[in-house]
Amino acid sequence: MIKKVVSFLGNVKLGVAYLIALAILSVLGSTYIKQGETYITYYKEYGEIPAKIIWITWLNNVFHAWYYQLLIVLVAIAVIFSTIERFPAIYKSAYGKVEKKLPEGALKKPSTIHITYDFELKKTLDYIVNVIHRLGFRKVEAIKENENTVYLYAEKGKISRLGMLVTHVGIIVFLIGAFMGSVLGVRGQIEIPEGESADYIRKYREGSLVPGDETYKLPFTILLKKFSLEFYDSKEFAGAVKSYKSDVDIIKNGKVIKSGIIEVNKPMEVEGHRIFQTSYGKTGEIKEAKLLVFKYDELLDFMNKGMMINQKLASETDENKKKEYEKQLRDLDRQWIDFINKAPKLEYSYRNPTIKFNDFSLKVKNTTLNYKNPMLAQQDVYDPLIVAGVDFNGKNFDIPITRDPFVAIPAYDRFSKPFNFPYVILIDSFEPRYFSGLQVSYFPGTDLIWLGTVVVVLGTMLAFYTVHRRVWVKIEKREDNKTDVYLAFYSQKFKESFHEKIKEELGLNRNV
Repeated sequence: MIKKVVSFLGNVKLGVAYLIALAILSVLGSTYIKQGETYITYYKEYGEIPAKIIWITWLNNVFHAWYYQLLIVLVAIAVIFSTIERFPAIYKSAYGKVEKKLPEGALKKPSTIHITYDFELKKTLDYIVNVIHRLGFRKVEAIKENENTVYLYAEKGKISRLGMLVTHVGIIVFLIGAFMGSVLGVRGQIEIPEGESADYIRKYREGSLVPGDETYKLPFTILLKKFSLEFYDSKEFAGAVKSYKSDVDIIKNGKVIKSGIIEVNKPMEVEGHRIFQTSYGKTGEIKEAKLLVFKYDELLDFMNKGMMINQKLASETDENKKKEYEKQLRDLDRQWIDFINKAPKLEYSYRNPTIKFNDFSLKVKNTTLNYKNPMLAQQDVYDPLIVAGVDFNGKNFDIPITRDPFVAIPAYDRFSKPFNFPYVILIDSFEPRYFSGLQVSYFPGTDLIWLGTVVVVLGTMLAFYTVHRRVWVKIEKREDNKTDVYLAFYSQKFKESFHEKIKEELGLNRNV
């Protein structure tokens, strides 16, 4: 009964059937059926009945389906039991006890070579030993029967009989790795703003590259120290992004265990996890900004001058006076540049939100790249705004900071003037704050898959590039002082070619 069970489980035909089923499912999941999509997607693309079949049979998540994992197990079982059933006999035939003297029954076989030499026994023995060495056998054993008879035995390539075992072990290791990846593998992504950290990822919906709601906690924390963009220098692609990368620290138990740069196609390996650079975007916040500080009265006076000249220009009909007003506006523009250059400058960074200046201090509470329509910031359309808390003369209040003085003046009247705050602050320049999109994959069976692949290749090389061969020789002295030589051989494969090679080395072109 045990033999029948082992024979059934190790049935080669069943194993081939399992492999064919695995191959069909793998092709369906990787080529023809999108994985991890919604039922509506399949309904629109394939129709109602195919969509139901895909959904009910888990073909939308084939690589993690129970039957896919079961097939992997069944293939492994088939390989294991076929090895149990067949390898002992193979091993015994190669490494078991062997009769090293040429059996008398082999003398009459058609494949046994018979040659008669005019040499004496000693000279014939040396010649045949030399022939066997030329055939690739390193060691030749001599068994002396008596003064007139000597037997020779040589063997090589026994290790080739282990090729099947090594190959099967490699397949099993490979399948274990594939099963671990199917059951325990995780892949997902996280978007980390510059300067912040995360210790989790949002897992992709099974079989897709779309994040779902399920999270996976990482055994370490990823700190994004800096995100940077590189742009093309050429005029043709001016402003286009050439590459982007993340400078990160990997932190575990409060200590940095690894630091490095993650770029597209240059992932980072951390404790079996591979971290890829996949995307980026603006957070909608201001990363850094330069601020200008003006006295309210001075700024208001300057703006009133410009408004008065523009009003006069708009209502004037005399061309000479229009030219005069236009000249005054150009002079005022030059004065505005000097006015800005002389204004005190403050520097804001999201890393250090507190700014001190003379008799007041600011603490930035919130920033936005476009307070009118935040979505436009992703299209590089900006109306930046900073909301800061002010500490002035023991009073605390909030003020908005923009780059448009025509917005800043009315805002001052509402937010700053009630506290007798004498300054108007404007945004001179700024940089957007970015987030980095990182993909993290963890497949604990990957190393086993690689190891299994190497072992399978090694087993295949043993099986196909080495051959188990044996040679038996009987050298017998005749009464007429001639010597009879009988040579029999065994070759695991390529028997005919080995036979021809023996005859070639002996100088024969036919059996004698």
